[in-house]
Amino acid sequence: MQDSGADAAFVSLSGRQGLRQPEASRGGQGGRADQGAKHEDRDQHRRTLFQQVAGDILRISGAVGLAQLLVFAVGPVITRQYSPEAFGHFAIFGATVTILVPLASLRYEWALPLPAEDSGALDLLALCVAVVAAFSLAVSSLALLVWPIVVMWTNVGVAELMLLPLAICTLGLHAVVTGWLARDRAFSQLARIRFITTLGAVACQIAFGVIDAGPTSLILGFVGGYILGLALAVYQCRRALLRSAARLRLRRMRRVAAEYRAFAMITAPSGVVNAIGSQLPNMVLPSLYGLDVTGQYSLAQRALSQPTVFLGQSVSQVLWSNAARLVTEQPAALWPLFLHLNIVLAVVMAPGFVLIWFGPEIFGFVFGAAWRQAGSFAGVLIIASFLGLVAQSTTSLHVYRLNHWMCAWEFIHLILVIAALAAAVQFSFSPMICIVAITAAFVIAHALLLALNARAIWRVNRQAERADHPVPVSIP
Repeated sequence: MQDSGADAAFVSLSGRQGLRQPEASRGGQGGRADQGAKHEDRDQHRRTLFQQVAGDILRISGAVGLAQLLVFAVGPVITRQYSPEAFGHFAIFGATVTILVPLASLRYEWALPLPAEDSGALDLLALCVAVVAAFSLAVSSLALLVWPIVVMWTNVGVAELMLLPLAICTLGLHAVVTGWLARDRAFSQLARIRFITTLGAVACQIAFGVIDAGPTSLILGFVGGYILGLALAVYQCRRALLRSAARLRLRRMRRVAAEYRAFAMITAPSGVVNAIGSQLPNMVLPSLYGLDVTGQYSLAQRALSQPTVFLGQSVSQVLWSNAARLVTEQPAALWPLFLHLNIVLAVVMAPGFVLIWFGPEIFGFVFGAAWRQAGSFAGVLIIASFLGLVAQSTTSLHVYRLNHWMCAWEFIHLILVIAALAAAVQFSFSPMICIVAITAAFVIAHALLLALNARAIWRVNRQAERADHPVPVSIP
């Protein structure tokens, strides 16, 4: 069922092209010359496409890169301002938000680039905003009911629990409006939003840390940065938001909800599963080794995620926007684009392997002597981060209408992480051996995701070739 949209597009393509004579059948030197010219035009178009995509990526990553340089410059201030234990609390909160955010809009924002007409996209935008608001209210009500139990049985404080609905609402709306900008290919605006969000979060964390350097200040700073980015994004999308509000009708929202129901029924739940797989160590490590080790792991992950923030998310947004168009218009261009982007991402991440040999020294010098263990963790996790940047940044299985493939991968990812943590419990692993086991699980999962995307592109190309060259039907 999930492939029906792509199949329909290929049938339509076949209908437009199926009656054309193959160029070779026109015979003669002219036919061969025409073929040569077509191949040359196609190669030129692919080069132009990659240059355009690279320009869009650089436009976003340039602004984010500047923000990341500033963040890196003040990073030692934050690590000296907050203790590893505070980072451990923040890691638990961040993990909870990451797990719940896919449900905030039921991942309908991922479908925003798909409608051919703006009217359908505006109805989808209204649906996304309505779902985020409803889910945030539900989380608020639940938090008010269960906070005594949660505070009693977990390391989560009352203030952290009360901030959870605000964080989910902010991040959910942020994803929706940036999804609309990706549809409009407004990459300059996306770059500014990413810059404000990244820099705003760090600035707020430092400012709140002056008052009280505890986990609540880290959380407030994180949410504050996203609120600043959301405010700018809403301003950039104000016309679209007003138009979607003017078209707000329950009947229309039900129609687009049904049309793109695979995102709510498959992609959103599988997104939760994926988030649990990636965030489960932050949830389990406090019980196994305490908040201090969790904070060390959290900083290692935070440092290694910088290339993803800097370049990976830019690649993902640009590829996501272009892949939705290329699937139907020029599927043959998907593979060269996918391959080139993977090579660029691998080259960017390669210098990080120096952490294998000098991780503790680098982290101790940059972040302070208290964080040397985080450098040891980073020296192991860099292998998973290398593959993760490549695989996660270039995945577009939902664009290829292969939501069920992504769902299956996310379950496999979760099972691998659970197996690693279960082994740590069963055999009483030391913290470092546990990190090695987690890294192995991540490496296997990311390698599989990379292979699935390669297979998906091959599948799209095969369908396009069949549409371009339909099997002749003999009439007796």
